[in-house]
Amino acid sequence: MASSYLLVMFLGAVTAVEVLRPRGVPLSKRQFYEENRPFTCLDGSGTIAFDRVNDDYCDCKDGSDEPGTAACPNGSFHCTNAGFRPGFIPSSRINDGICDCCDTTDEYNSGATCQNTCRELGRKEKESLQMLAEVAKEGFLLKQQLIHEAKRGLDEKQSKVTELQLSKRASEDAVEALRLVKEAAEKPEKEAKDRHLKAWEEQQAVIRAEKDNTKMAEAFLRLDVDADGLVSAVELQAHTELDPDADGMFTEEEAQGVLGGVETVDTAAFETIWSSIKEKYLSEVTVWVFGPSEHWFIATDVPAPVDPPTPEETTEPASDHDSEQYPDEEVPEEYEDEDPDDEDDEDQDEEDDKVGRPPPLSLLFSSFFFNPLPKVKPSGLYSQWGLEKEISLDFGPSFEFAYLYGQCYDLTTSEYIYRLCPFNRVSQKPKFGGSETNLGSWGSWSGSEENVYSQKKYDHGTGCWQGPNRSTTVKLTCGKETVVMSVSEPSRCEYLMEFTTPAVCQEPPSLDANHDHTEL
Repeated sequence: MASSYLLVMFLGAVTAVEVLRPRGVPLSKRQFYEENRPFTCLDGSGTIAFDRVNDDYCDCKDGSDEPGTAACPNGSFHCTNAGFRPGFIPSSRINDGICDCCDTTDEYNSGATCQNTCRELGRKEKESLQMLAEVAKEGFLLKQQLIHEAKRGLDEKQSKVTELQLSKRASEDAVEALRLVKEAAEKPEKEAKDRHLKAWEEQQAVIRAEKDNTKMAEAFLRLDVDADGLVSAVELQAHTELDPDADGMFTEEEAQGVLGGVETVDTAAFETIWSSIKEKYLSEVTVWVFGPSEHWFIATDVPAPVDPPTPEETTEPASDHDSEQYPDEEVPEEYEDEDPDDEDDEDQDEEDDKVGRPPPLSLLFSSFFFNPLPKVKPSGLYSQWGLEKEISLDFGPSFEFAYLYGQCYDLTTSEYIYRLCPFNRVSQKPKFGGSETNLGSWGSWSGSEENVYSQKKYDHGTGCWQGPNRSTTVKLTCGKETVVMSVSEPSRCEYLMEFTTPAVCQEPPSLDANHDHTEL
């Protein structure tokens, strides 16, 4: 009924303070329940006389007029729970014979025998909070040590990377200096070789031109069947391989087209068309010719007679790469042929080797570049690449998570051994043998905006059968030790891991502030 009020004890106060309010109303809503004026439903659905508040009849749609009775199905009852935490219960539990509020205020008219357990619950909660505060305090102290050691370690690694970079740069500078010395030493030799090579290529071009001219002259003689000093379109028709459209019908008009639009060409004009026909021209063919009396006959083309070679021409011709095209004193080294019969020279070479003849300068430089200076390797367990990778990772705002790098933590269940390597991957392996399954590789921090470092995401794990790739979410909680607490699979192929570490511990507030229940 409306005249029922509560006496509320404020923890931390020396004397009790009496606060008048209807049963079931929290202090935060006391101002809406004024005895000397009408009550307006909290949802604004209506206004009633104050004596109809807690009259065991529901007048407001939101049930706000019956905070202390079970009249409204959608109402709620506020448990003051002095000495413990306040709370709400559904109105349906009021006077149902079961004590839901530790201060027994929900069973004021049921006749149930209830004991006020709020102070005992408050004591136990305070002890629990004290334990948590101690853990948080110790974890926070450990976190400060981790931060100090991480910063010192990362500074050392950064210095080592800088040292390796400087050493690498010095090695590169040394190599560049040697390269310049090598180029300077080889420049005269290279210039001489280039001159000889150019002369050799020019001579080869002359030889090729002479051969081509010879072939052209031979072709003219063969095509000039009647030996009148002219090659006619009719004579050209015998060489069907020169047919422009290769249709098997080499007409006289087509032959004139090949000759440049004329009926005959002499040797001078033949030179202009030779370049266009020499690739197709065949010397050995069967041709049709005509005689001076206009009688046609068939003749087989045979090679034109060749004058016998002179004694000087009987020697074997020089090849394209033969060193005879150079004066003896100007032949490049790469074109010189060793004389296998010159045993005296070989014996002399062996003798020179015995007495330690120094190798040529070019060989020294060649050896250097094919066998460069050994790469500088850092001392310790890390290479430069590994150090740079470690330094680039996000270890938290104060590097508090750096100690987890390169570490792994196991949790053994009845079936599996789970392994978390914080900045690498999560895996699962059958306890009694079997292959390991990748549950996800390190992805990113994935906590809330307020604390992104409270959660980690691992993805792109081994694919599930007809399903997605496995992934794992790791939730981090404060603890004095670094331990994997639990693993579950809330969704198919999606795992949840609980992981405690001092790296997430925050400086705990004072116990009194944490356990202040005065605003009930």
